[in-house]
Amino acid sequence: MSVALTEKLIEDVRRLIRDQERTTLGNLIFEMQAADVADLVEHLEHEDRLFIIELLMPEDAGEVLLEMEPPVQERILDSLDAEAITKIVEELDSDDAADLVGDLPAERVKEIIESVDTGVREDLQKLLPFPEDTAGGLMALEYVAVNANTTVQETIEKLRSKREEVENLYYVFAVDDYNRLSGVVSLKDLVLEPPDRRIKDIMNPEIVSVNLYTDQEEVARLFQKYDLVSVPVVDDQHRLVGRITHDDIMDVIEEEADEDMRS
Repeated sequence: MSVALTEKLIEDVRRLIRDQERTTLGNLIFEMQAADVADLVEHLEHEDRLFIIELLMPEDAGEVLLEMEPPVQERILDSLDAEAITKIVEELDSDDAADLVGDLPAERVKEIIESVDTGVREDLQKLLPFPEDTAGGLMALEYVAVNANTTVQETIEKLRSKREEVENLYYVFAVDDYNRLSGVVSLKDLVLEPPDRRIKDIMNPEIVSVNLYTDQEEVARLFQKYDLVSVPVVDDQHRLVGRITHDDIMDVIEEEADEDMRS
């Protein structure tokens, strides 16, 4: 639930930390949204910040860290050992994991990449080389794609198998035999079609996509112009390699709005 940040709440949290009331503090934080916890943590002293981050489960800690202002996030990460960061990174989506690791010193990045699970390591090795202000630096590698000849029933079964892996799923992407992007099918259309129909017969071939090196401002412009919730990312051969969701681009849109207000 959403929690208003008050001086009383901040003082209560400081007292709970001072008295080592881990269970009471954990129960309090468990009820809060990640953004609210991040806001709270930013109002605490450094050691108290670490106390809360170390109290959280790795997945929750990652979500909170991602909501923090960069200077606070960086100082906390500097104070955590590689094992703690590794546990956090392994619980995040690929784009969030890359964002969290990307600003660390090169030696720490190397240490974490060597420590994480193979799948996470491969994702990081794919994403970290891309500049953060490009589509490649924004994209996630979690998406659902099927060959255009796949049936609706087969596609729904694939969706079920991916339900724990892919969040914020709006579309299924259709590709050809060479993994080139062919079209898109909304989940609404998918569930309304007969199970034996082929994706190629119901997909929309008119799809907005971006290249790996498309500038983030252009990506943001496309999201706003076409009122998009998700955009596929393709390489120079138009092969599908990732996707960007509206959540991923919101920070860019907000940054642009702030710049416009200052100019």
